Amino acid sequence: MPYMIEPAPGIAIRDTSSPMGGRILAEGLSLLNEIGLEAFAFKKLADRIGCTEATVYHYFATKQRLLQYYFQIYWLWLATHCQQEGRALKDPLARLHGDIRALCGLWPTDALAAQFDPSALRELVISEGSKSFMHKNVDSDNKLKLFKPYKDLCAHIANELKACVPRMKSSRSFATTLVEMAHSLEFAMHHLPALTELSEKKERQKLAEFLIDLSDRYLDRK
Repeated sequence: MPYMIEPAPGIAIRDTSSPMGGRILAEGLSLLNEIGLEAFAFKKLADRIGCTEATVYHYFATKQRLLQYYFQIYWLWLATHCQQEGRALKDPLARLHGDIRALCGLWPTDALAAQFDPSALRELVISEGSKSFMHKNVDSDNKLKLFKPYKDLCAHIANELKACVPRMKSSRSFATTLVEMAHSLEFAMHHLPALTELSEKKERQKLAEFLIDLSDRYLDRK
């Protein structure tokens, strides 16, 4: 089901709900997934849409901001999805397992993240994710709270870990580890197969089973 999610004010220069804003967002996501951030340029996006390069700049100051827009939508949607799906579950371990499956991209095929297919957003996060924050302006971007949706998701996972083991001392660290591994291991199993046995079948279900087992073992030790 679609959730009402809004990225941080100011990440886009103007309202993207206009027809042109919608086309920029839709085609921008597709083009970024096709060619990657390095090759991506507003001129290429404008040619694809059939507008001027200046029109794209009226909506986003840089391609970095456009990339961060998609990441905010993805993390906002994923956090909301986890919270909504867990509401009916009283057992915190069952909620945690559900969250891990969601982190691994196991959600309904008709799921929508705002107007986007979350699978397309996940593809972008997996392939270009680190570029949203691994740059010289990360501290100033952090002050603008551009990474808050990601932090909020990690905080949600940490809270579920604490619900399982209230005295757990490293819940935030392990929550961040789970979120990162759910995405970095999928990248590895498709592109760097020697790094993980998951490359043999390349199944998200196997990825989720691995992380659930890892979590269960970690919680038992705590």
